[in-house]
Amino acid sequence: MFKRFFLIAALLVSFTASPLYAEQIHVFVSGIETVGVQNKDEMKVIVQTLLTSRLNSAGIAAVETLVEADVLVSGTYISTGKMFSFDAVAKTVAGKTLTRAFVQGEKADDLIPSVGTLAEKISSELLKVYVRDKTAAPVQAAAITPAAVTPAVEVPLKTAVVTAPAGEFIKPQAQIARASTDWISPRLSGAANLMAFGATLPDGSREIFLAENHRLAYYRQSVDMKLVAESELSPAEKIISLDTLQGSDGTVDIFVTIIRRNEPASQVWQVRGDKLIQVAAKLPYYFRTVNLSGGPKKLLAQTMGRNEDFYGTVVEAIRRGSAITLKTAIKMPRFGTIYSFNQFRDRDGNTIMTVINPDGYLIVYDQHLKEIWRSNDKFGGSELYFQKEDDLNMRLTGELSRWIFMNQRIQVTSNGEIIVGKNDGFWVLGNSRSYKRGAVYCLAWNGSSLEEKWRTRDTQNYMPDFFFDEARKELIMLQTVQREGISGRGASSLTIKKVE
Repeated sequence: MFKRFFLIAALLVSFTASPLYAEQIHVFVSGIETVGVQNKDEMKVIVQTLLTSRLNSAGIAAVETLVEADVLVSGTYISTGKMFSFDAVAKTVAGKTLTRAFVQGEKADDLIPSVGTLAEKISSELLKVYVRDKTAAPVQAAAITPAAVTPAVEVPLKTAVVTAPAGEFIKPQAQIARASTDWISPRLSGAANLMAFGATLPDGSREIFLAENHRLAYYRQSVDMKLVAESELSPAEKIISLDTLQGSDGTVDIFVTIIRRNEPASQVWQVRGDKLIQVAAKLPYYFRTVNLSGGPKKLLAQTMGRNEDFYGTVVEAIRRGSAITLKTAIKMPRFGTIYSFNQFRDRDGNTIMTVINPDGYLIVYDQHLKEIWRSNDKFGGSELYFQKEDDLNMRLTGELSRWIFMNQRIQVTSNGEIIVGKNDGFWVLGNSRSYKRGAVYCLAWNGSSLEEKWRTRDTQNYMPDFFFDEARKELIMLQTVQREGISGRGASSLTIKKVE
């Protein structure tokens, strides 16, 4: 029965989708909760897909992401025996309620017509209320003169170098950077979540690795950006971290942290010629490579507990063939995990630790792991997550699994500066996150607090990852220019800024 509903819902999306005209109200359907349903996750997708397809009309267009939306629709589907009730509420992106509606049904076959009725109620009321609501964005788009319209042009790979505007880095007046040029890649297939760097080749090109949820891609970047090889993983495997470590012989290990069936089942890959070759698999560790205190890059590992997302201490590790040897343990402070920390040294040479806590605040701990400073602003921020069965809390949350969101890495330079990313402008509905813009900050410890040395201007897209290449004095920022959706894998872009 559920599979039949899902197939019908998918067909409805393809047949009823309408073009997104400027005068339409853009509606995003999310946050559908299901109560009393045996197959909760599957039913949630079915109901959300049906409502999304039915909302498309001459005046309303259902969109795939929060960023595109003028109005957010959420709801609750409750099943009691054979009967069901479906309640929905539409709000502006500012959080003001515009309308509510509900429908009821006496059997499963009533679901599709009932959702259609619910969509009609919401649509008709939105078309009346939304236009006159003063807190909502205007539905009518501003007039655009023909001279202001720039036709879309597909950029060839070898015309990707453009000049950046002056003042790309915001600094105190005494530290304003000279104008520089940005290297901007063309549009890259796939909404990549993660980025890592390999070797610099004899011709001066640079190895870059990008990862989507189930795909690893290998590029060479010089004047252009060339896709060399890619490998697709099983749908049951999700990539949550991507790191590299170059050995003394120049060989680069690519550590791909993978979650499979609620547990780490990580892999190690290498580049051989123009191919990606797997050299180790099913490793029960989270991996991260980190320049601790700005020193040489080291491989770190951590395990998952039965009930804990990150269990035990973080440990320095070495790979020998398909085996991982654990060495020195690093004691973590509160909130510290393999993905949330780094170290730097103060003026007296003491090892200080900094951590991004689950709420996004940057915390500094002294050598005794005592908190000594906490930021007022939030940093980090990622839409990347993995899920783990949550039997202990299922009765409280009503969810079979909990969502564990990843965070961006903290880099530390050789002179003790801290490089950290910051995504902002997001909406959170239930477990959904959607960021609109990102920036990179350089902070320095003055003995009592972290103070800003410079930061980039905000990107116009979500920034899932970044990397500061200290040797080249270059900052590489990964941006999501189109999110993954029903219609495709989405798209990404790289920007390389010279830091002077």
